[in-house]
Amino acid sequence: MGRTTTLMSLTVVLLLFIAAPARAKEGFYLGANVQFNDISGDINSPETVHSGYGRGLRGGIGLNRHFAIEVGIWKTKHPPANGGSAADLEAGTLDLKIGFPLSGSYFEPYFLAGAGSYTIEQGGISSDGKGGRIGIGMDIYLFPALSLNVGFTYNKVTFTNSGQDIGGKITTTDFGLTYHFI
Repeated sequence: MGRTTTLMSLTVVLLLFIAAPARAKEGFYLGANVQFNDISGDINSPETVHSGYGRGLRGGIGLNRHFAIEVGIWKTKHPPANGGSAADLEAGTLDLKIGFPLSGSYFEPYFLAGAGSYTIEQGGISSDGKGGRIGIGMDIYLFPALSLNVGFTYNKVTFTNSGQDIGGKITTTDFGLTYHFI
């Protein structure tokens, strides 16, 4: 395990040295990411599921150097807290991504704001929800057409189950790779 960690660390350092300066992209981009989600609020009270992980896809179009419209889909699996069955959380999102290109740097911080549609299912019981989301993150350009991403997003969701509204909060951490069509 120690050799693998050392090799991965050296690979990351090497990639940072050969990385291309960031250029906010105009045009289409597609990416895949790994998601880590924590569900809180009334939808998970008392705590019935733990934090979970899964995968997602995102795509967008850069309108100019600073603004992009981005869509995403993701699914995470959450193990039960006290026995029972695991929960699946799925989402589809639409965001405005505001980039802050740093001159001569391969790092590009961003802010995003948007909305999503969510479904949580556990033990055959499903609840749908809608809500807003805000987030921050960083794109790290390895090459002009390829970037690494790390992001943190807060989702405030109102789920509906049997005609009753249930509040929920989803805190997302994601890591991914994005290809920019240039």
